[in-house]
Amino acid sequence: MKTETTLRSALVALCCGMALTACHNDDEPGVDLSKPIQLSFSPAQMGAESRATIAVTNAAFEQGDEVGVYTDEGYSNVLFTNMDGSSWTASEPMYWPDADTYTFRAYYPHQDNVTDETAVPVSLPANQNGADILTDIDYMWATAERAASNGIIDMTLNHKMSLLKLDVTDGDGITLDEIRGMDASILGSIPNTGTWNLTTGTVTITTGSQNHTAITPYRVDNGTSLTYYALVMPGTSFAESAPFFQLTDGNATYTYDLNISGGITAGEAKYCNISLTVHRTGISMDTFNVGNWTEDKTGSGTATMD
Repeated sequence: MKTETTLRSALVALCCGMALTACHNDDEPGVDLSKPIQLSFSPAQMGAESRATIAVTNAAFEQGDEVGVYTDEGYSNVLFTNMDGSSWTASEPMYWPDADTYTFRAYYPHQDNVTDETAVPVSLPANQNGADILTDIDYMWATAERAASNGIIDMTLNHKMSLLKLDVTDGDGITLDEIRGMDASILGSIPNTGTWNLTTGTVTITTGSQNHTAITPYRVDNGTSLTYYALVMPGTSFAESAPFFQLTDGNATYTYDLNISGGITAGEAKYCNISLTVHRTGISMDTFNVGNWTEDKTGSGTATMD
């Protein structure tokens, strides 16, 4: 009887243990591999120099924006479209192969018919005076490792071009209305063709690129001042003492020669902000600063954008 009782107790204990284990496993969160991967994207912001200031009316992607996604596990250039300013829809469903960690690469703007992921052709327009124009050449990219999840995976895309921002105010003998009526140009030898490596995110100037001698920047009227924006490829150089910014109204021309020691060399994901005052006698520089055009990182104090 003692042996039978002991055996019965052991079996009851084993069954209870199995039941408790089964209940515990049912309560554990898992990943339903039959559900598509959900991704969400946002552009990196750099203080006031977010994408909002140069292209759109808010600091996020807008309805209709398109992002391309690659994974190291077989998905290639999957198109994600912003549906309503916040949610995204994929051109084809993406699934986790198993409950593991995987690498995603996302880029903006999406391009069709990419035949070589390491050498996507890009071009820099001479006329950038338009929000849509700047949006189209504001190349952004991100990579991230993420564990399998049925939740929304957020990715922040960093800018890969270099941003020039010129703040212009009126000075002695001239009015802001007069300046508003002038055509603006950024001068130099500005490469206009390059390649974009979507595996690393890097934009590289094409050897032998046919350079622009001037580009027309995008102008924003702030009421009491004007701001001009332009994007250039990393590696673009502007020489010290060379003509850099010009205003003309057909009767007169005002030129600012770059008086920054060493000039400017545009770096990947960098910005250069120069404040200028236009006088009847010419244009003078007030301040300049440079920094990182990436998420939550800013800086100033050097003209070299490398």
